[in-house]
Amino acid sequence: MKHRNFFKMNRQIRLLTAVCMYMLPGIMALAQNADEDDMFEMSLEELMQVEIYSASKKAESSFDAPLSSTVITREEIISSGATTIEEAMRLVPGLIVREESNGNFDVHIRGNDNLPPGSFTFFSENNITLVMVDGRRVYNYANGGTFWETLPISLVDIEQIEVVRGPSSPLYGPNAVSGVINIITRKNNTESLTVAGNVQAGTKNTLIADLHVAKGFADNKLHIGVSGNFEKRDRDQETYYNWGTGAYTPREELIYYPNNIPAFEPEKKFSNPALSKERAGLNAYVNYSPGEKIDIDVAAGFQDSEAQTAYFEILDTQMGTRTSNSSYVNMMADVYGFNAQYSYENGTQDIFKGSPQVSEFDFNKTDFNLDYDWVINNLSIRPGINYQRSVYNDLPYLEAGRPGGYFNAERELTNLAYFIKFDYKVLDEKLRLIAALRSDNYNVPDDSYFTYQFIGSYKINENNLIRLVYSKSNRGPFMIDSYTNFYVESLGYGVKFLGNESLNLPTMNMIELGYRANISEKVLVDFEFFRTNMSDISTFEPVSFETDPQGTAVLNFAYLNNDLKVRQTGASFNVNWAPVRALKFRFFGTVQHTELEDYDMKISPPGIDPSTGTFKLTTYERQNTDHTRTPSFYGGATANWRPLDRLSVFAHVYYMGEQTYRHEAASYNEEIGSTTIDPRTIFNLKIGYEVINGVNLFVNGRNIFNSEQDEFGFTDQIGGLYLAGLNFNF
Repeated sequence: MKHRNFFKMNRQIRLLTAVCMYMLPGIMALAQNADEDDMFEMSLEELMQVEIYSASKKAESSFDAPLSSTVITREEIISSGATTIEEAMRLVPGLIVREESNGNFDVHIRGNDNLPPGSFTFFSENNITLVMVDGRRVYNYANGGTFWETLPISLVDIEQIEVVRGPSSPLYGPNAVSGVINIITRKNNTESLTVAGNVQAGTKNTLIADLHVAKGFADNKLHIGVSGNFEKRDRDQETYYNWGTGAYTPREELIYYPNNIPAFEPEKKFSNPALSKERAGLNAYVNYSPGEKIDIDVAAGFQDSEAQTAYFEILDTQMGTRTSNSSYVNMMADVYGFNAQYSYENGTQDIFKGSPQVSEFDFNKTDFNLDYDWVINNLSIRPGINYQRSVYNDLPYLEAGRPGGYFNAERELTNLAYFIKFDYKVLDEKLRLIAALRSDNYNVPDDSYFTYQFIGSYKINENNLIRLVYSKSNRGPFMIDSYTNFYVESLGYGVKFLGNESLNLPTMNMIELGYRANISEKVLVDFEFFRTNMSDISTFEPVSFETDPQGTAVLNFAYLNNDLKVRQTGASFNVNWAPVRALKFRFFGTVQHTELEDYDMKISPPGIDPSTGTFKLTTYERQNTDHTRTPSFYGGATANWRPLDRLSVFAHVYYMGEQTYRHEAASYNEEIGSTTIDPRTIFNLKIGYEVINGVNLFVNGRNIFNSEQDEFGFTDQIGGLYLAGLNFNF
């Protein structure tokens, strides 16, 4: 493994250091009037009152939120030393966050990942959690999930991150199956010029720089802001796990596991083996609030990115290279109870750079939402309509002499939805009853799906609240699931890949009980107990073998639903403890057990039967078994300490228990295609010193004990990351 010395900075880091030293006097001068929010000045009771919007689509205190939810504020994110939005999720209960390569993460709410076990890599990425930025869906419709490196914003843009655990499609539409992550960007509330930024550099050639500038005008009714960000990182290694050999090897030695022949042009797939991630983003924001009942927001931006991570693969290694450039516009208006939102994104992505088939396409996504909040005494009725459209087109990138693309066409997914939410408070507003209903009408599959959410919460007194939830949600269709249509020569015969426009959409039902209490002025607790059932999971399997008119043997792969049913039972806890004003602790964790019923485990792959000389399809063994991909326990703890007025120390530990990952390669060789990932404990530490108000110099260690381990399965051995830098906010 290639180690890099922190003090042997490359040219970019030396330049960054010089720029920071040049800027520091000016920043210090401007910061004399800084008035930075300080989380140490907030009591636990005040933290309870931090507003959350995503739990019920209305602003309310996080203590009163009717769903299992968590708010991570900007101050906590910056204090923690998290270097990416995804890493900040390790501060949230109920989230499993695995690092695949330096700065690239896979994020799951409560698990239900790698379903069914023994599938290709893209079944392991999270495709049942909806991620949004200010309510704008940043979900990837090619094959599901979130390409985190393509978010145009960075940590400096964020006001808070709101996480809702559990099925939430009735509020937010398809793909909010396991929950919702809504990233709320910061708003300027003053006419004064505000400037916030972060620059840090360190090992693995890591360089991170962010800047956000905003100003108010017109008697504080109009606010304009701009932001920019840049990030570049190297991997911990320049080798790749080779399923053909069961070991990490250079790219030139990769082989295909079914037949042990050399991988196709690995130098094109991995043109820069050292690079983990490189991204840049630019954003502009406008807010206009002429009165209490009118609020209008417009945001637009651009991003360009490249990352080596786990998503797509072709029979040789888990890793792949993904590139993307895109732009967006997001417009929101809250006018006299009417809430409207329109967003549009377009760009170009290559989800598997250098692969034999064309994996590059143009895309555009359109979302429109309109609802009205009608309040009658203690009853709120919120009807609305939502329209979503995604278009993907790989025709401009098809090349002569090269296998076709995934679609070989322009393809479209649309969804028209109607929804309504009732929110009723009785018994002096102690009892709250919520019912949310939604009907989604898709073009593919040509069907309608009905989802619901019934909630009851009872506020026993100002310090105790119980809640009960019963809900149902579904995932939406994907382009590749629905429209795949390409042919390649492989393994000595033709292989045809076929989508399925009639797939049933995966669905989850949940019942959940929660309790939240402010035990004393120093202790705040939150508990949740949940049971989920998931069905109609899709898989990608060989379905038939035929001979085409030219006499070539052809194996047909297709997407189809299986009989698998997944049941999960679990509980989470979150405890905040502030023994003194200058010291705050938080402890959180989740214990869970997941069962698989009617799981068809692959026993042998398709191929020629040596005893008969004829072709045979994959063989399966139906089982009822435990699912061990999701750790039985995961969680963490934080300690935020200010020993001196200007000195801050934030310690964070994140833990994932043992987990087993089984890839499709296991049907060829169980030993090299299945792995048990040992328990993982990660210690992080950030120490900062506020040289003047609003300017903080810091050292930041991620995985400070440098325990090198694969967290995802067949990905990079992640070691420590050590940085130094500067935060400023004034």
